[in-house]
Amino acid sequence: MRVFSRAAAEDDRPLIERVRRGDQDAAKELYERYFDRIYNYVYARLGRAEDAEDLAIDTMTRSLTRLDLFQDQGVAFSSWVYRIAHNATIDHYRKQAKASLVPLEGAILPQSADPSEIALDRIESEDLRAAVRELTEEQQQVLILRFFQDLSAAQAAEIMGKSIGAVQALQHRALGSLERTLISRKLNEH
Repeated sequence: MRVFSRAAAEDDRPLIERVRRGDQDAAKELYERYFDRIYNYVYARLGRAEDAEDLAIDTMTRSLTRLDLFQDQGVAFSSWVYRIAHNATIDHYRKQAKASLVPLEGAILPQSADPSEIALDRIESEDLRAAVRELTEEQQQVLILRFFQDLSAAQAAEIMGKSIGAVQALQHRALGSLERTLISRKLNEH
């Protein structure tokens, strides 16, 4: 997975300008650059490939047809696209009148020396899925961005429209809640 960097954001600027001038090749390049990332993000939220594909297509179409609304003033194009995807996901939940939360089948947490991540790696996926469903929407979003999209706290903060400290605190609370829920489930089994 390509991780966003300042250089990647700089690479987007010439493409954005070309798209604004009507260059379809530049639009195709931006679409291809972000589609898989947005699809994976939406899929992690919805859990249905068909819905994720529809929303990813919609997100990319909106972002490219509404470039006149994008102001390159301290917010990377990638963050703007993720915000559109996030809003589309919320709209999807509202339309469905139910929130199908993060399915974690097939999701692999990154290997790390961090004890909380090592512990999560060892937990049965069903327990993890059920515990994640109990987290708040924001807690789910921060865990998806940080661990499944492998973004930095700064990148997640930009996407979520929060400070880095707020994202780190949210991540800390989410992991704590997840741990408490999992421990409670294990104690109740015995």
